[in-house]
Amino acid sequence: MFGAEAGLSFGQRLTFFLVVLAVIYLYWRATRALLAYTPGPVDVQELVDATPPGTLNPSTTDLTAELRRQLSDIKMYAPTTLPAEAPPMSFLELVGDVELDPKKLGSALPRLLSRLRPKLAYRVGGVLRTREFEPDKLGVTVTVTAYVFGGACSTTLWANDWGEVIRKAGCWVISSLLPITRAGRQPPWRKWWGRELNPELYEAYQNANELRRAGHYHEALPLYYEAISLDPANPYLRGELAEIQEKMGLHIDALDTCQRALTLDGQTVGQYNKRLWQRPWNLHWRRLRYLRHPRSHRDSLGLRYRNVIAMGTSENIAEQWYERSGTSSKGTQDRLIPLLVERYWPAVEGLAPPGKERDWLTSALKRSANEGNSETAATSTSLVRLVFQRAAMQEMKRLAADDWWARLAGLYWPARLRSLLRLVWPFSYTQNVIGSPQPVTRGAFRVNREVWAPLRLAWAEQVWNKTQGPVRDHPHIHYAWRTGPSVALPIEPEELEKRMSRAQSRVTLLRYIWPLWRCRDWLTHYNSACVYAMAMKATSGNSGCDEQHVKHAVEELEKAVLVPRGDFATVERTWMAYEDPDLELLRHQSSFVSFVSTAYPGPDDVSHMPKSDNWLQEQLREYDYRLLEASATVMQKVWNLRAEESTVDIRVATEWLRTESEIWKYVHEVADFERLGRWIDRVELIRSVQVNGRAVLSSTPEFPPRLPPDGATPDDCEPINDLLEQLEKDLEREMEWDDAPYLGQDVLREATAEGISLLKRRTVRKLCSGYSAAWQTLGEWLAQDRDEKPFLEALEKVPQPTRRRRLAISDPRRVLI
Repeated sequence: MFGAEAGLSFGQRLTFFLVVLAVIYLYWRATRALLAYTPGPVDVQELVDATPPGTLNPSTTDLTAELRRQLSDIKMYAPTTLPAEAPPMSFLELVGDVELDPKKLGSALPRLLSRLRPKLAYRVGGVLRTREFEPDKLGVTVTVTAYVFGGACSTTLWANDWGEVIRKAGCWVISSLLPITRAGRQPPWRKWWGRELNPELYEAYQNANELRRAGHYHEALPLYYEAISLDPANPYLRGELAEIQEKMGLHIDALDTCQRALTLDGQTVGQYNKRLWQRPWNLHWRRLRYLRHPRSHRDSLGLRYRNVIAMGTSENIAEQWYERSGTSSKGTQDRLIPLLVERYWPAVEGLAPPGKERDWLTSALKRSANEGNSETAATSTSLVRLVFQRAAMQEMKRLAADDWWARLAGLYWPARLRSLLRLVWPFSYTQNVIGSPQPVTRGAFRVNREVWAPLRLAWAEQVWNKTQGPVRDHPHIHYAWRTGPSVALPIEPEELEKRMSRAQSRVTLLRYIWPLWRCRDWLTHYNSACVYAMAMKATSGNSGCDEQHVKHAVEELEKAVLVPRGDFATVERTWMAYEDPDLELLRHQSSFVSFVSTAYPGPDDVSHMPKSDNWLQEQLREYDYRLLEASATVMQKVWNLRAEESTVDIRVATEWLRTESEIWKYVHEVADFERLGRWIDRVELIRSVQVNGRAVLSSTPEFPPRLPPDGATPDDCEPINDLLEQLEKDLEREMEWDDAPYLGQDVLREATAEGISLLKRRTVRKLCSGYSAAWQTLGEWLAQDRDEKPFLEALEKVPQPTRRRRLAISDPRRVLI
């Protein structure tokens, strides 16, 4: 009787069973959701070959390995020893044969939990296929199965070679998984999380990134434009586009890209302009925008910071603005002037008559952007430079204030908490970094706002005062831009060191005393080095002061290298050693050259600096020279390969002549010095040669050539300029020859209409040998193995198709069809 009373009733046992079952079910759901989000192991199955025998050149194993490599690039595929078996989809199937006896829970629960833990979230499979009609004959049908959600999606992709097929397949799989996994939370795909990501967008962005890392900036640009056209509101894509434009010396284009993207975080142009020039004592709600929307600040932080740096290095913009250069198309400056005037007209107070700031700034920018203006170059450039420097000062202040509000809202607290948790978590797990680091640190903001921007502004005012006299101060200023610290030049090393110490303080309350706790991130140290190098420009040339500035600048760079887990390696050697305008005078110091050799060891002589101020222009000219030389080599091989064919379809020959005429037109445009900034000319030439030379590119390494690395320029660029100038004149003079391929197309079309479908072997050989000789002599002339005369003779002997037998006998250039 006592035992029966002490035992559990049926209701108690049922309740216990239901509670245990509910806990197990919730655990099962949570582990499945976590595996799908992480994601867990993605099973990439061996591709199935459904092509006719002999069609597949690489093995299915090789193609599968390439697909796995693409997925592993963004950690979508992690090699694992787990069995690639699909887990049961039903919860009841998992727990159905497990005995949940309360007396045997010690052995039943571990066995049940091991079964509940899913081992596979996604499976990727594919079937290789072919089709008869052109242009894309090779394809693959890809299927992604999500075992967690119980769904699948499939598509068929086509291309002209298996490498491109696998690349497209990888991009489609990744674009399918990004919006539902943790990788989709990272930039630049955060806004696509939970939405359907366009595979063409991811493919264009991935290809552009690969070309950028390889140094093929001209080819990367159109892909970035394509990605932006598919995702126009993505600030990350705009920022990377501006970076590429700066590397190519297109500073006006980079400024235009940044300026038109500043409102992509949900503001209108008018709202952004009001926030930019809002008085410090005005407590309007718009000041708290990024306290309420901290994620919007993080999305646009990198782009806004790049905009500040672009305007802050105003000497580059001012020079190109006056010379009407720095753009790839005409009219960019004219379209940019209204936007700049409406946004930065308060920056000209003290320069323009009161109440007429907009009209005065519009007139000043248009006058500086017109050729043949009455003002001297020094006056025009100093005016534009001062305006942009003031605008950069205000942008820097507003960006720093917005960052403070975003930090107050807890934007970076989760990352800091995860960093603290890693102190007690197993060390081996620290390699799995969650989230992305902030692009700009608080210390870098303080250095730029309190020292770098005021120092550059004082330098710009000093240059302006030498040409136009001191800046006028008006007692009634509606928008006060002149707030914050100011710098008097020349600045002594002791005073600059004191300012830098205050700016590097990590605690805000210690700004005005000697700080004991300083920022230790690499970007703060790098920006500090730029400030010391800038002080060398803005001083009166005191050698003693310069030595102190050089010493402090190199010390800051050394500290940047030694920062634990720092990202200093992401600062490209080319940018620091040759391009960064802040470090211009520092590059000629032996201590800096020694530092570069230590930070970036290599066989190159880092002491070799560009000899002229137009070194970037010379670098592009040298690149055009190597591009034309490589194009001549490829096209010569193409025509030699075509000459081996016995008969050719007349429609194929017509396409040969059409593309040949286009390539010669692009050669003429690339050689034209007046079109040096037209990057699209190089892109079109590269694409045309790649399409025609697909069969021979494997035997022609390094096409297209990369931009010269590390700021390398030829010792004497004058011979290259003369050679390309003469080539442009020769092609311009031979315009009648340039029209010959088009005339040949007409002749071939007439022959097609008359029923002729094939060209004879003799005709094909004569046609191919003539074009091959033209490309061969061009390559030899560019390589300086022969002079110009053989090339001109080969141009005159380029074959021209004809239907008249008598004309073909009398004119050796004519080819009878």
